[in-house]
Amino acid sequence: MDNVLWGLVVLLCGIFIAAYGHQLFRFALAFIGFALGFYLVMWLGGGLDTALRIIVGIVAGGILAATLYLLVKSALYIAGGIMGLVLMLGILGLFRLGGLDLGIFGSILALAAAGLGGFFGQRLGPIVTILATSLAGAYFVVLGLGALFGLGLETDNPSALLGSAFPLVLFATVAAISGLAQHQAFALRQRFLR
Repeated sequence: MDNVLWGLVVLLCGIFIAAYGHQLFRFALAFIGFALGFYLVMWLGGGLDTALRIIVGIVAGGILAATLYLLVKSALYIAGGIMGLVLMLGILGLFRLGGLDLGIFGSILALAAAGLGGFFGQRLGPIVTILATSLAGAYFVVLGLGALFGLGLETDNPSALLGSAFPLVLFATVAAISGLAQHQAFALRQRFLR
């Protein structure tokens, strides 16, 4: 029951982010914050009672959602950081390094990827929101499906999620479809604004 609830929450957040990330970026940031906060509490709070973990997860998700929603002025930096972090997880999975216990090096690598993505996020302009939301949405979709149906995925370790072939291909497929659809909507909107 525990995996079903948080898997469903993360899956629904991922679908919203992948579908409407660029058009409703402020809300997509809130959904990213909620999914991330809820997932982290469910992942790290294994010793807590299930009901307490769900309540704390909802509260932590709500706080992180409100924080990211209000930080819209730094949106391109946040989107770049999200893009860098998810790209790093995808590259680690591609080279079969996902899920390794990298210790402090893994934390440094994650911070460097997020920082580098944030640095380039401002320079990429509005296209970074499409890239970030399609990648984050695809990651949450795979995470939610893994929690709901197993699929041979390690949903307990976020760095191991993309460590095998099927989840990596599913992630790449959802990210590509989401990115192309969001880019088409962006191009169409730009054409009508001229």
